[in-house]
Amino acid sequence: MDHSKKNSSWLMPSFDSTPMKKSSAMKRTTSQVLGSSIISNISSTYVIPLKRRNTSSLSALLEACEPRKPSELVVSRQKQQDILAWLQHKVRKGQPCALILYGPSGCGKTAALRVLAKENGFNVTEWITPVDQAMDENNRVMRQGDRFEDFLIRVTRYSSVLSNSSSRLLLVKDFPNVYFQDTDSFFSVLEKYFEMGKEPIVFICSETGNSKLLQMLFPPNVKEKFGIDSININPVTQTAMKNALKRIGDILNLTAGQMIHVSQPKIDEILSNNIGDIRNAVLNLIFISLKVPEQLENVCSSRVESLGLLHGVGRVINPKRTQNGNSWKFVHDPDEIAAFFQSQATVYLKFIQENYLNTIRGIEEANACANILSLGDVLNSEWRDINLTKVTLSFCTRGLMVMNEKPVSGWNPVRKPQNDKIDMQRCLESAEIRWYESIIKSNSKRTEELPDFDTESIIE
Repeated sequence: MDHSKKNSSWLMPSFDSTPMKKSSAMKRTTSQVLGSSIISNISSTYVIPLKRRNTSSLSALLEACEPRKPSELVVSRQKQQDILAWLQHKVRKGQPCALILYGPSGCGKTAALRVLAKENGFNVTEWITPVDQAMDENNRVMRQGDRFEDFLIRVTRYSSVLSNSSSRLLLVKDFPNVYFQDTDSFFSVLEKYFEMGKEPIVFICSETGNSKLLQMLFPPNVKEKFGIDSININPVTQTAMKNALKRIGDILNLTAGQMIHVSQPKIDEILSNNIGDIRNAVLNLIFISLKVPEQLENVCSSRVESLGLLHGVGRVINPKRTQNGNSWKFVHDPDEIAAFFQSQATVYLKFIQENYLNTIRGIEEANACANILSLGDVLNSEWRDINLTKVTLSFCTRGLMVMNEKPVSGWNPVRKPQNDKIDMQRCLESAEIRWYESIIKSNSKRTEELPDFDTESIIE
């Protein structure tokens, strides 16, 4: 006993708490151990679902709102059938094949492709432009174009051990910036892909504002050379947006009920400002449905006015003025109206072009407004300077409001602009028919005017 006490006297504990006595440690019975384990298991099974339900991350909320089956997509059934037809009939195993999905931002292009590809047994592999620098085998920094080319060749020729799907589909919507200035290098990459690739690829092109990505990287001669198909996705309709927001509202209340409460008035407010962008609508629905403390409720309720597309067009084509002596000013500031539609400048200007003649009285005012909108189209087609979009919106909004001094009073419903592509196609077809008819008629006239030659006299 003395020897054990002597040996234990030099051992100092490593913790601040006093060492537990052996007698007290042995007092824990088997029932206490089982009871503590049961309590810990109960607490763990209670906490884990609570964390899963009370989601506070924005990325997790957006992921929870994504569609899981074709009936939840906002893309029309006709466009879904077009994508399915390409996946089922155009795609051949071991052969390269390309498709372009283009349309306005937030119309559901990527979500539709992912859902339909999964339904048909495809594993989607997406290219994301890396931010960090990578080194090759010679310790040299690889350019974005080289890494993109390496991605296309490697992914299309080598399968992944982590994938269970027999078929694979490549997705590219984040193009490297180097191709915007050097389109020839992108064309060479496409040529190498169609020579060595073995998997289908889908390019997502979002036409926002004055972006001309589709015309730059995929001109008609390139699409015809490689046989690239294209499908145009239209903006989200009001009915599809309403059904999607109702489904998303139930998901948000279930997964993030501690911080978000989505009500029907909030959904109706988002629908009143619908511009066909489901991504923008979901983000706005999340932010206006956030729960705030009572002391901050009055401050948050006094937020800035939200202006819908139809009301914005009405304020431009039917401007209201206030007279103050010899001067006057607009009731609604033109720059503030234009600031609401910077993300959808093209849609906003098309609505104005379709409806501005309803309130114009004289031919001179109509001519001036037409010149303003024509110049706005020219400025909006310039994609090299992003700031021109703001200038175009301010110029067209202020110009039409100034020129329309005495608008026609009365109820004028806002009309939806027509599809320019269909009209352009019809014009091109009619022009081609007239051109061929002119050639045929001219040739027929020439044959009628030719004299009859006597071949025997010519031989003599």
